[in-house]
Amino acid sequence: MRKRKDKVAEQAQKREQTKQDLKRKSATKEQIPDIIIACEDEASAPTYFKMLVKQLRDVKKITPDSFVIAKHTNTHPTGILEDLVNHKCKFSGKAYKNFQHKWIVIDRDKERVDGGGHSVQDFNNALVRAKRLKVEVAYSNDAFELWYLLHFNYLDGAIARDDLLTKVIEKLQAQNASKFARLNKDTIKQVDVTEHIFEELQALQETAIKNAERLIASYEEGHNPENDNPSTTVHKLVELLNSLWSK
Repeated sequence: MRKRKDKVAEQAQKREQTKQDLKRKSATKEQIPDIIIACEDEASAPTYFKMLVKQLRDVKKITPDSFVIAKHTNTHPTGILEDLVNHKCKFSGKAYKNFQHKWIVIDRDKERVDGGGHSVQDFNNALVRAKRLKVEVAYSNDAFELWYLLHFNYLDGAIARDDLLTKVIEKLQAQNASKFARLNKDTIKQVDVTEHIFEELQALQETAIKNAERLIASYEEGHNPENDNPSTTVHKLVELLNSLWSK
């Protein structure tokens, strides 16, 4: 009889240990936030954020399935939002609504006389719809490369996309001539080049965040993302990812 009681007690203890293990695993999983983003381009912005997240994965602050970049099928702001909304994770089946943090990364990219760029209506519609869907927006006016430039200096005068790229290339080549010898307006969007840019700029990230915050603050309550050149909120997504180090 005693052996039977001992066995029952042992089984009860194992069940309790299993319950505790499941609770601990569940608590650990809950501590890792789920983040999904959709980007306007296929190379530079996604690669930049992948590089940032890679460091978090290396120290187990984030898991491969807790940071997702939505499949890229569009290149205009409202289309990027559609990419996010329509995304469904291949293995887990998770939809965008299942993620704690939902972001789109878009450019104002003002329409150009020679073609290209986005309409005012499309950009503004993306902002309105994103707010309704509780999706955060990391935008840049005029282009994502403004975020790069802010690592070097504060900029408060309007700047066209081509001039912005020229300034970024000049700054990077002055910083590291050998690494960026082949950098130009065609290669700056390439994956391997973006990886080098991330590595080069990482030590200057705090400066970029401060400059981006200063820019937004300079417009005060009348800030208009579509019209205010230069301005960006990319730093907010960067700060979110950086905050995971303390989790």
